[in-house]
Amino acid sequence: MVTQKLSYLLLLVAVLFFAACGGNNDPNDSMDDEDSEETVVSIRTEKDSDDPTKSIEDAMAEARKALQGDGEAKEVVNFRDLKSLMPEKMLGMKRTDFSGEKAGAFGFNVSKAEAEYRDDDKKIEVNIVDVAGVAAAMMGMASWATVEIDRESDDGYERTTTIGGNKAFEKYDANQKTGELNLIVDERFIIAIKGRNIEEKDLRKALDKISVKKLSRLGK
Repeated sequence: MVTQKLSYLLLLVAVLFFAACGGNNDPNDSMDDEDSEETVVSIRTEKDSDDPTKSIEDAMAEARKALQGDGEAKEVVNFRDLKSLMPEKMLGMKRTDFSGEKAGAFGFNVSKAEAEYRDDDKKIEVNIVDVAGVAAAMMGMASWATVEIDRESDDGYERTTTIGGNKAFEKYDANQKTGELNLIVDERFIIAIKGRNIEEKDLRKALDKISVKKLSRLGK
């Protein structure tokens, strides 16, 4: 799921980039016949003098501005440092899968680390992603951060909350014994924990195994 969201992010970057390259041409614009020849010559002269490198730079700048919003983009943390935060065991389960990568396009990068823990049919997945202050990336991967959710039934719940002063989203299905916990740290890191055949309390216990303080220091 995280890899799919990263793909969507890179697609968004590409769309914004090419949209910026397109300029402000209006297909409905028209010219009077008596001025057409002079105008065409003027346009050709202007286009001939355009610096294509400058146009690309301007387009990339517009794309960066659109993605960053009011935030400040920073260099992403090395995914190997994110991996170092993943313990070898989680709630008595051994780590069975462990990976990390850095992906990007047009000067934007996202770094992520993933770990999977299993014991028979019980499973916990942990993802840590660094979007380095890119607002659009944060919105794409944690859209719940801008809304308030509080639903509960005999079957389970889903809610936005705060954990240790950080925005969080929790969801649990008591019938399926599945759930997730997501946490935003310093407006740039996203910790995402998903579990299957687990108890409700296991999500918070899994989060306790990830040092949020160390993660925060990585972004300084």
